[in-house]
Order: sequence, then structure tokens, then C-alpha cells
Amino acid sequence: MDIEISKEPVIYHQDFPQHLCNMCGKCCKAITTPYTHEELVQLAKEGQEEAKVFVEIFERYPSVEEAKKAVPDHVENILNQLRKNNPDLDETKVSFYHCPHLTSDNKCSIHATRPDCCRRAPRNGWSLFPPGCGFKGWQFQQKERVKSTVRKLKEYILELELLSPDTVIENKNMTASELIDFIKEKIKPWEKYGAKYW
Repeated sequence: MDIEISKEPVIYHQDFPQHLCNMCGKCCKAITTPYTHEELVQLAKEGQEEAKVFVEIFERYPSVEEAKKAVPDHVENILNQLRKNNPDLDETKVSFYHCPHLTSDNKCSIHATRPDCCRRAPRNGWSLFPPGCGFKGWQFQQKERVKSTVRKLKEYILELELLSPDTVIENKNMTASELIDFIKEKIKPWEKYGAKYW
């Protein structure tokens, strides 16, 4: 079995069918990050580019309740997912943001110069979409595509395990053992989405 294993991360936004967007604006009206607001500001001060752009572009809601008033279904959807991942979630540590560049008809007024975090949204099939989002079908396809790739990589590992660990794999310039470790690292980021069971 020969599977092409890229050392670069897969960028799914190249496949975005933008025409599927319902232009509801919910994803721009309720945004959160894995960081507290204080952590995000600190990362920006330390020069982390993505954090810096984020705090410069997006405006923070004063509270979760204010975010719920703006986009109740999407905020509740996000909070439910956060609670699922962390039953002891402290909602006071969760910050929601909105984009001040969204027009009244849910268009981006800075679309041509929008930051990379907006260009890459949704990042992958595991992005949390608002209820009724037009990307739901695309999301399913992306998840299945990743699952299929991970399954093939696992099959490749099983084949490599039949070889002596120091066998050099032609065209990969690695031993079987090195290639197994490399493939496991490629699978690792997907474990938080359940890759161990695919």
C-alpha cells in the first residue's frame, strides 16, 4: 500500500463551497476561542500573531448573557459542546466575541482584507456550525474524508508492523519504525475528534 503522506497540514478551506453559506451571520456574531480573554490578550502581547489579530478585529461581549441575547441558538450550541467536553465548565471564563465589520445584511465590510482566521473559517469538518448552517452537508463530507484517510493510515501501520523495524521504506527515506511513528503523529491531532475508534 502506498499512501501519500504530506508533511504539511491539510488545508480544507481550498474545498469550501462558499455558495452554501446561508449568510445568517451567526458565526460572525458569536465567536469564542479555547482561551480566556485574559490569556488571549497575553498571547497577543507576547506576539502570537493569530491572537493579536483576533483581539484587534473582534469585540468582546460583556458577558455570556449578552452573547445569548445576540445569537441564542448558536451560543447555547457552543456552550453545550463545551460542557460536553468539560462537565465542570466555568462559564464565567468563557468569552464570546462578535465582528464589528458585519453589515446589517450579514456581509463582511472588510471581505477583501479580512484576517486569515476568517479566510480559514470553518477550519475543518469539526468546526461548530450554527443551527441551520448551509455547511452541514460539507461538514459531513469533510469528516468522512478525514476518517477515511485515518483508516487508510492505520491500515498502512499494520502493514509496516509486519516488517522488521529497521527496514528502509523506498521513496519515504525512513525505516518502518520511523514511518510508523511519523504516521502516528499525523493521526494524533484527530484523536480529540475520536480517531482512536475509526
